[in-house]
Amino acid sequence: MSDEVRDMIRSALADEPALGLAFERVVEDGRKRRARRRFGALTTAVVGVVAVVAVAVSGTFTQTSAPVAGVLSTTPTTSVTSSAASTPGCAVEPMTGGFPDLPRGGATPAELAESGRLTEAFGQFALPLPAGVEATPLRLCAIADSWGGHIELTGDRKVIVYVRPLGGQPPGECALSTPSTSEVRCAVEQLPDGSTAKVDVLSTAEVVLATVEVWRNDGTYVSVSEVGGRGSRTRVLDDDRLTAIATAPQLKVQWVGRPVPPAPSDRRAAELGPVLAGALPPGVTPERTSAGEALEFRISQGAYRAIANLTDSAGSGWVMVNLEKPGGGEVGCGSRATCRLVDLPDGRKAALDTLVDGGVTRLSLRSKAADGTWVDVQTSNVADTGGGSGAPTRPTPPLAEADLVRIVELPDLHW
Repeated sequence: MSDEVRDMIRSALADEPALGLAFERVVEDGRKRRARRRFGALTTAVVGVVAVVAVAVSGTFTQTSAPVAGVLSTTPTTSVTSSAASTPGCAVEPMTGGFPDLPRGGATPAELAESGRLTEAFGQFALPLPAGVEATPLRLCAIADSWGGHIELTGDRKVIVYVRPLGGQPPGECALSTPSTSEVRCAVEQLPDGSTAKVDVLSTAEVVLATVEVWRNDGTYVSVSEVGGRGSRTRVLDDDRLTAIATAPQLKVQWVGRPVPPAPSDRRAAELGPVLAGALPPGVTPERTSAGEALEFRISQGAYRAIANLTDSAGSGWVMVNLEKPGGGEVGCGSRATCRLVDLPDGRKAALDTLVDGGVTRLSLRSKAADGTWVDVQTSNVADTGGGSGAPTRPTPPLAEADLVRIVELPDLHW
């Protein structure tokens, strides 16, 4: 398995960080980014890799009854699903990887009811399967204001289905900087009913991943991905069949939840680039890391991330600015002895962590923007030079507490 695919699988499994990303992990990701940059078009294909992860995890659903057994029939049906379902709902267990959302591990009665209704409704959908292919039933379990599950197909192939309310989210787009190649293919299409479909396909010598996302005109977002086990490269469902599933009327969500922020995009990453200009203290200059990054925002693990080495007369250090999608929760230190709360001039709170280990010092300031975006700024007196020694490259971090505060206060630094 290539580093690109392995990295995407690791990204799919990653939990939402409570404090921020570890310095060593970020540096290691950066060192590999040069090799995988040509796969930038598959930002959303992480959902495709997600299928590998989700299917590999056993016991991922909290069942309220025994799962439906047997094989789905491919005989067409015209039955109409009512709003009341007799099928019990289910919830994905907490910390389960493989979905765009981190499962809460539970669900409200309304979410469980929608789980049962969606499962029952999709059971009436005639899967567009080629001759000789069989499929297991799909249970759409509650995740976090969303629902998902997987189907196993003949031929060691898996299909992941994920649905949620559209919530005003605009349709996604292909990466602006990466054209389609023999290994990477991305296309956006307007469907006859006004919905927008996006197809991402990654084809390597080790694996073939295919994902169709549809921003539907009925207020539902659907992602359908097909992957296989290691060495399984023969697709069972082509683009049209995946699109047919993603547009199935039975997948319409009838539950209204929180507004959904837009998916990360290259366009927004480019808009964020100039935001940091002028935020660095005088005399401090950004320089490229071993992965070639110089404080330019990129999409990484569903967030916007900018990394650079910072150099002044005292030497070179490291900085990262990370923006995670708007979400709930309050800024706090928990029980961390290394943390203290900071009052920002605009009235917000921020959590400042100071970690000292040997000669290495790391500062991390985490706060929330007005729209709920989690903003995390980290700095260290260890530059990313590619050597991997982890030894200090300057006496102190290149940014002090006041510098971190100035960055998180930037009004345009948000999702």
